Amino acid sequence: MIKFFKDIFVASSTIAQGMSITMKHFLGAKNRIATLQYPEERWPRPERNIGFDHGSYNVIRSRLHVDMDDCIGCLKCERACPVDCIKIETVKAPDRGEDIKDVKHVGITSNGSRKAMVVTRFDIDMTECCYCNLCTYPCPEECIFMTGGPNSKKHPIDYEFSEPDRSDLIYRFAKPGTKEGMDKLADDNKAKA
Repeated sequence: MIKFFKDIFVASSTIAQGMSITMKHFLGAKNRIATLQYPEERWPRPERNIGFDHGSYNVIRSRLHVDMDDCIGCLKCERACPVDCIKIETVKAPDRGEDIKDVKHVGITSNGSRKAMVVTRFDIDMTECCYCNLCTYPCPEECIFMTGGPNSKKHPIDYEFSEPDRSDLIYRFAKPGTKEGMDKLADDNKAKA
C-alpha cells in the first residue's frame, strides 16, 4: 500500500517537473509561441565558419543541378548513382543536316564536344538522393554538379530547398516535348529524302 502511494507521488512530481519546464519555455517564447512557425519563419543562415572552406565546398549536403546545354547523354552519372535516383532517357540525334539547328539540345557543348544523343528525360529524385556526390565525378562535360561552393558561379548555394509536397523534389531538367520534336524532325528528314 505504501509503494502504491509512493508511485503516485513520484509520477505526480515528475509530471509537475516536466510541465514546469514546458511552461518556462512557453512563457519565455516570442509572442507566446513555443515553436518556430516553419513556412513563414526560418532559422537564420549561420554567418560563422561552420567547419568547411567555402572554396572546397562540394562535399556537404546540397542540391544537384544539371546544365542541360552541356549534357551529352552518356549516362555515366546514372550508372554511378548508388541509389538510382537519376533517370535518363536518350534518343539518337538525327543526321547532321541543315535542320539540326531546329533542335535545341543537339549541337556542341561549351567544352566543344559534339552531341550524338538528345536527352529526352533527365530526372533527379532528391527524396532518394543520399548526397554522396558520386554522380558528379564521372561526367565528362561537368554538367551535373552540387550547387554552391566552387560551382557558385554556375548556380548559387541552396541553403534550404524543402517543399510541402514530396513530388516537388523530383527535378526534371530535360525540356518537355523533346522526344516528340525529335520524332517530327526525323519524319521531316525522311520526307525530304
